[in-house]
Amino acid sequence: MAFDMFKLHKLSDRLEAEAYDHAQWAIAGFYDLELEENEYGYEQDVYEVLTKEQIEEIDAYISENSQENTWHEPYTLSVLNRIVDQWYEENEGESKWPTISFDDGENFTDPHG
Repeated sequence: MAFDMFKLHKLSDRLEAEAYDHAQWAIAGFYDLELEENEYGYEQDVYEVLTKEQIEEIDAYISENSQENTWHEPYTLSVLNRIVDQWYEENEGESKWPTISFDDGENFTDPHG
């Protein structure tokens, strides 16, 4: 019997959750944000208290660190993208990512112009 790694999806989920917590901590500390508890006793998510200007700065950071010949921890960029996307969905009712229709390959709608 050959060696095999089991439950790698659980490891991946744990690492992503750890990266998300770290990103929230870094953002809250950098912008001096106060995260309050909700009615269920859970702390607010950082995207709930960020301004559009702060989100745009984080988005620029993602772009700068996603350039060719630039290395950045992939989990960090992934969770930062998730925070930015959650902010856009919550505050502007849409994702920052374009919508692609698979019904007609010619249709491409960019929600941001």
